[in-house]
Amino acid sequence: MHTLRQIASLLRPGGWIIAQEPLGSPAPRSFPHLPALDRYWELMFRLGEGLGAAAQGVEQLPGSAAAAGLQVVRMDGSFLVGDPGQVFALHAGALAAARERATAAGLVTGEEIDGLVSELRAAGNGGYQWVTGPFFFELTLRKPGSNGEAG
Repeated sequence: MHTLRQIASLLRPGGWIIAQEPLGSPAPRSFPHLPALDRYWELMFRLGEGLGAAAQGVEQLPGSAAAAGLQVVRMDGSFLVGDPGQVFALHAGALAAARERATAAGLVTGEEIDGLVSELRAAGNGGYQWVTGPFFFELTLRKPGSNGEAG
């Protein structure tokens, strides 16, 4: 909420914000199903919450935006479906990048992260028909014009 108010204060009347934020649920998917994707995604959200992100903050964005004085012009959602080798590598890379913070926060051991990263990377070497990125919640926001209307 605080961040949205700060952004709104910097935005001139009639200005636009387009936000795209990953949802905590559902986790990325693959076919066949890879349980490591569920564990990875749950860990990433636990890490975010452990570092101060509000639980269900993404789901509450429309209300938070309105409370910050912004108009919600559009809500949508999307996800990427891609080549398993590339998308599993992206997931593994994101988790590897979070390793230091996740272990420092006491959420997981380095060995657990390393094992999960290895499992995600190995999945990219075959046996999967498709894999998705995270499911994103997309918002188009506008700061009302100086007369209080979207104009």
